[in-house]
Amino acid sequence: MREMSAMQDTEVFICTSPLRKYHHCVGEKYRWVEKHLGPQFVERIILTRDKTVVLGDLLIDDKDTIQGREENPSWEHILFTCCHNQHLALPPPRRRLLSWSDNWREIIGSKREAVQQDPAGPGLLQE
Repeated sequence: MREMSAMQDTEVFICTSPLRKYHHCVGEKYRWVEKHLGPQFVERIILTRDKTVVLGDLLIDDKDTIQGREENPSWEHILFTCCHNQHLALPPPRRRLLSWSDNWREIIGSKREAVQQDPAGPGLLQE
């Protein structure tokens, strides 16, 4: 994420949903981000129960289905592979990021090309 954030003309935010019944969840998310990514990323956290209302170009998330108020969110959902979703086959044109070692630059590059068609595009998101 640090490399992604350092890319020219790229804004990276951490869009995350707190667990409803766990009152320590929010604090733990902030502490995790500060410990693993640094204090500069704490300022880039977006806490929301509905990610569909957040504007962005890409949402990299390990949840295979993201539902909310907006039926057609502004972002393209990139499924981040982990143990609970690795078995899922994605129908085209959905895309998957296998790990942070995978070619995330290619995903951003292809999205950038598409956004150049619409320069009013919002930004990059990640959970």
